[in-house]
Amino acid sequence: MQEKQLKYRDFPVSVIMDVPFSKLSLTETEEYLTRRILSGKTTHVVTANPEILMYANNSPEYKGILQSADMVVPDGIGVVYASRLRNDPVTERVAGYDLLHRLMSQADQHQLKVYLLGANDEVNRLAFERLANDYPNAIFVGRHHGYFKDGSDIEAMILNDIAEKKPDILFVALGFPRQELWISKHQPQLKIPLVMGVGGSFDVLSGKVKRAPVIWQKLGLEWLYRLISMPSRWRRMMVLPQFLIKEVLRKLKN
Repeated sequence: MQEKQLKYRDFPVSVIMDVPFSKLSLTETEEYLTRRILSGKTTHVVTANPEILMYANNSPEYKGILQSADMVVPDGIGVVYASRLRNDPVTERVAGYDLLHRLMSQADQHQLKVYLLGANDEVNRLAFERLANDYPNAIFVGRHHGYFKDGSDIEAMILNDIAEKKPDILFVALGFPRQELWISKHQPQLKIPLVMGVGGSFDVLSGKVKRAPVIWQKLGLEWLYRLISMPSRWRRMMVLPQFLIKEVLRKLKN
């Protein structure tokens, strides 16, 4: 992709497989997004990993959504390695789960309104209760599970509820690619200051899924911990070596 084709961003990016990843650190990302929320600017944040990139590589529609998102953060150690192979490194991995908590800290500080959408009803409720307990000054205006059909009456009800509640932050846990497709379709009408797809974060918040210990995270082995904990994910995890091999071959060719 030529640079002129990229949407203008007021922060540095590293382009990987035609997708512009933010080079901001976790703290810088938190500060940047907080300024946008408080100023009322609408922002779509994508937390992308190698699995998402490989999917986007075969889906022009989905890749277009990633390219037009206001910010794509490197949520995956494979993305960090790929940026280094391209001699254009991102600063660090910015995990969606960590960014969610940073944004909730800001919601607590500034008494921002928060809405949770996605996962099943029990997981959604438990995640809602966990966040409400941890961030008592944030204003939780609504929640709804993600088991609805696009274009259904239930979806229309959810959209009306969100529009009426006017949250400052909407976390969407519908899983990729659905959550990005859903946000891209509805954000222009909702005009929420910040919308972010958070994948399986509600499962971790609810206690249904345990996150890797910090030492595994620091070593960049969170993916391996998840594989050991959930062997059924092995097919999905195969995307990481495929992605890195693709990047190594690209570098050797160049």
